[in-house]
Amino acid sequence: MTDEQGSPRRPFIRSYDAPTTPLPKVSPEELRRLAFPERQPPPRRSFGDIPMRIVYVVCAVSIGLAVVVFVHALGADDQPPGTVEVQRAAQATPSAPASATISPSPSATPITLPRVPASRSMTVFPGSGTTIASLITDEKSGISYAKFGAPWRSVKPDPFQFRQKSGDAIIASGPLPGADPGPLRDQADYRKVATRAARWTLRYQPEGSTLRWTASQPVRYGNGWLLGYRVTYQVEGEKRTSEAIVALVETGGNKPAMLFASVPGTKPELHHDLNMLVWTLRPL
Repeated sequence: MTDEQGSPRRPFIRSYDAPTTPLPKVSPEELRRLAFPERQPPPRRSFGDIPMRIVYVVCAVSIGLAVVVFVHALGADDQPPGTVEVQRAAQATPSAPASATISPSPSATPITLPRVPASRSMTVFPGSGTTIASLITDEKSGISYAKFGAPWRSVKPDPFQFRQKSGDAIIASGPLPGADPGPLRDQADYRKVATRAARWTLRYQPEGSTLRWTASQPVRYGNGWLLGYRVTYQVEGEKRTSEAIVALVETGGNKPAMLFASVPGTKPELHHDLNMLVWTLRPL
């Protein structure tokens, strides 16, 4: 058969008569797997997979914490615990004196002190202080220092070599009390022995006082160490304070020399004399 133009007529094929490809059969298990695929666990990371930036941050934080702990440990010894009550230890026996110099009282016992700071500059007290009359030359101790005029006056030195007083204020010098400390090699040794001397001087302070260190430094001339302290106490229910210094000076003798001075807060005009003693103290 041909169409109107003479071309052979193509047979008409209906869509439902066309050949088809049968759909594959899918099992219920496969449908379930396709609808809900199994999740694979993420791969484990090793140390080498961590970004280096994170490693650097962790290391920096760790080093910073270590430095803080180390600095705190170093500073622990240099920081005094503040004000500590002076307490006498029970059942203690004082050491016997090595020579006929300043000797501890038989009733004196060791005293617990706060930690001594490694370095603390002495306060310069206001005022002009007392006029210097001359210099005291303590030949037996091996030191010299200022001798003040009135209201200071010389008194019986026992148990020191020289002593001045003005009311309850006192200035005194002599060889280090107690046993020979042996050779002192560095400033730490001088500071340790100066602490021992300061403990001895507390017999001249009221019982039950609280103590706070106010100075810890080398002496101005020669080898030695200066300690300053403030004691607080009660007098008839009223709070009082006293400022004190204890200086240990190497003299080349069997023992270092000790200079001790204490001025109560009721005589503030004499506080500057403590500075002058420190500035004029020197070995012979």
